Amino acid sequence: MMMMLRASRVVARPALHNAAVRRTSTRSRARTYAFRAAAAPYALLGLVPITSSTLAAYHLAGGREDEARGCAFFAATGFLSLPLSLVMFAAAPFTLLFDGDRRRAPDWVQKAWGRLTTRCFYETTVEGAEKLAALEGAGAVFVSNHCSWLDIYALFELDALPLKIVAKREIFYIPLCGWVMHLIGHIPLDRSKGGAGVLARCGELLDRDQPVFFFPEGTRSADGRLQAFKPGAFVLAARKDVPVVPITILGTAALMPPGNEFWQGGRLTKAGGVTVVVHDPVYPDRAAQDVVLDLSTRARAAIAGGLPER
Repeated sequence: MMMMLRASRVVARPALHNAAVRRTSTRSRARTYAFRAAAAPYALLGLVPITSSTLAAYHLAGGREDEARGCAFFAATGFLSLPLSLVMFAAAPFTLLFDGDRRRAPDWVQKAWGRLTTRCFYETTVEGAEKLAALEGAGAVFVSNHCSWLDIYALFELDALPLKIVAKREIFYIPLCGWVMHLIGHIPLDRSKGGAGVLARCGELLDRDQPVFFFPEGTRSADGRLQAFKPGAFVLAARKDVPVVPITILGTAALMPPGNEFWQGGRLTKAGGVTVVVHDPVYPDRAAQDVVLDLSTRARAAIAGGLPER
């Protein structure tokens, strides 16, 4: 009887050992697959700055300095985005649990990314930043002219503005880039459904004293001239009774003209630096016959006043 018990124990021990090995192996495979799934977007997106670096060297060898600088710019911003996005993802649980509105950590990361990129190529000067402090942290609608890919980088220089930009929905579907934009709190626009959903989302942020940002021209100006403004930003400001803060961005179109950006290899000139001018807030005037049109007109005049005459 004792011998049978001992034999059963001998048989049981290898069985238990094999089960433990299988569990360990399963966990190991799961960790491996999880790591590969997480690393795959980084590996794929890493090809973008590598390709840009190769193109920069190719253009430089051919004497095309502006094209070489453009490709080097996109290579730098691509390489910087990879490690900085890891910082953002590491802070994501705290951000989503305790700072779901302002999202200070992701905002700090995106500003560090933008500033580190541009410092290597040109200088940005901010005028009128003290006017943001006068808002005392209340919600506001920010608007600016738009004539270059570099306009977003210019806005990263505004410390007091936790930037939440209304952007095309398709951008949010790009692996890693879209995830980061969701985490920062940028707002997707589905043009097929109109702007009602976007205005509702922006209205919720304003109700919680969070700023929102629009390019009211809707797209980049091809010649640098200020285009007609779409009404959405001003409808929102009038509806929520918050100020509109006009911003004029100067110099970006000369550095990187529209139509010569990322998808075409890039082109960055040595046209000088960038200046960001923050104007006085424009408040809704309830005595105006058309409050939305009045807001739009005054904001557009402020932005146009900061642009050079043509």
